[in-house]
Amino acid sequence: MSKKIGNPELNNKKLKDIIEKIQMSQLFLNNDKDFREYILKLISTTSSILDIGKSMRDKYKFIECQDKKTLDINQFDDYPDFQMDLSDKDIKVEKTDFYQKFDVIICLAVLEHVYDPIEAVENIKKFLKRDGTIFGYVPFLYNYHAPDNLEFQDFYRYSKDGIAYLFRDFNSLTLYPVRGKISSSLHVMLGSWWKRYFEKLPINFLLNKLYSKPNNLKQCSGYYFIAK
Repeated sequence: MSKKIGNPELNNKKLKDIIEKIQMSQLFLNNDKDFREYILKLISTTSSILDIGKSMRDKYKFIECQDKKTLDINQFDDYPDFQMDLSDKDIKVEKTDFYQKFDVIICLAVLEHVYDPIEAVENIKKFLKRDGTIFGYVPFLYNYHAPDNLEFQDFYRYSKDGIAYLFRDFNSLTLYPVRGKISSSLHVMLGSWWKRYFEKLPINFLLNKLYSKPNNLKQCSGYYFIAK
């Protein structure tokens, strides 16, 4: 009989409850829908938007809203509006002019690059209005992708369970897997060649269907997500 320390059964039950609460959608799994275009359609013209890392890329200029800002750890020629280390524990967000300011926060392919994702998400929550929405993406089965000069770094990969825990304090969390099990494996092996020349072909969707739905939902390249 082992000696019990703390309350592991209760803690494990809480974790199960957190993970089982998330919703899973195949909307972007076996088609060529664009999540950034999807975000544009859902943004209200009266919203205040924060794009972390300017992760909407070339779609940023098409965001029609009342106010939009960018945030990044690095300073570039044309952005960001706010320069900040998301993982900084010493910043008192409550004392800044962007505390609970934004209706929508966009955070695509950013959280793998922060060294303390739990602190980063805590800070992001403080930027968001109480009824706000986060649109995000994190990789799971994906190549290392920090530059050689380490201007930014590549720290983490996220399973569905890990995302559920990171956003456990939100009322709802929907995950949208990107690439099925076979497509993810080919993407890791072939990199940009797979993405550029093969990913949008019908054969890719056929390959994904060879594996069952549970495998494609859990063994994927990454997840788009919407947290509210």
